[in-house]
Amino acid sequence: MTTKPALFMSMALAGILGLASCAQGPGETLPITDTPAAAGGASATAAPQEPSARSAAQAPETVLGYPTAHVHAIAAPGKGQVLLATHDGLYNVSVNPAQRIGPVVDWMGFTLGKGGFYASGHPGPGVALENPVGLMRSTDKGKTWESLSRSGVSDFHALTASKNAIIGFDTTLRSTSDGIQWKGLDSRILPATLAADPRGSLVLAATEHGVWRSADDGATFTEPAANTPLLQYLAVAGTKAVGVTPDGVAWTSQDGGVSWKQGAVLQGTVSAVAMSPDGSRIWVSSSLGVEHSADGAASFELRFASPK
Repeated sequence: MTTKPALFMSMALAGILGLASCAQGPGETLPITDTPAAAGGASATAAPQEPSARSAAQAPETVLGYPTAHVHAIAAPGKGQVLLATHDGLYNVSVNPAQRIGPVVDWMGFTLGKGGFYASGHPGPGVALENPVGLMRSTDKGKTWESLSRSGVSDFHALTASKNAIIGFDTTLRSTSDGIQWKGLDSRILPATLAADPRGSLVLAATEHGVWRSADDGATFTEPAANTPLLQYLAVAGTKAVGVTPDGVAWTSQDGGVSWKQGAVLQGTVSAVAMSPDGSRIWVSSSLGVEHSADGAASFELRFASPK
């Protein structure tokens, strides 16, 4: 089964409009402090984007309860933990009650990397970060964040991290090996989502023309193969991959996205997908909450229910 490009594009357009509407939203005033390297210098919001002058977002008071805001990304770091990157910040939904982690930032792009968590988006009202926030990193599992580069410039709606690069899309596909210096990648690729495993060099990009594959951290890409499913959401763990079509059909791959096998239909409307580090579990954020599969997408069950 494949999904018609028209459906992919209509949903992509709806997503773009929805993302645009998420540029500003309710939140709390959070203290933004200079890192030690910038202490005594200019304020975090005025500092140039260089390694010697970065801003840091501190965590606000704890907020409990499943998020009701739009979910932009989902991640499964391991040990059953499931994180949702939302319009109102990052949430751990695998604890009861669910708990917000860190500052109120509209995390449009979010990914796990070997150096910590990486994200991009827009600050909530009163949060003293430039808008958009560019690329930010957390080394304490999302509690606090520092700005690495492109603050005030880039809003990465698609973001992933492989072994040797962080790859993002902010109307241009680009990558960085150090979080500071960026280079442009294949200009033909306009991804809805990007997926990689921080332990390897495989990168997948979901586009309206199919899934592009890279085996070298995004330096070069192979064009989509014919007669493969048209996927909108992707996740990678080693050589295993999972994708979901715009109409909610799950597909899996055991060979890094070369070939795909059709799986079950998700119950709710999908907004993001993730895999456990070993690829044995699949987690999908949908309009119902978080749906889960432990049998390679042959079936899904609702694991964490949304109150919406």
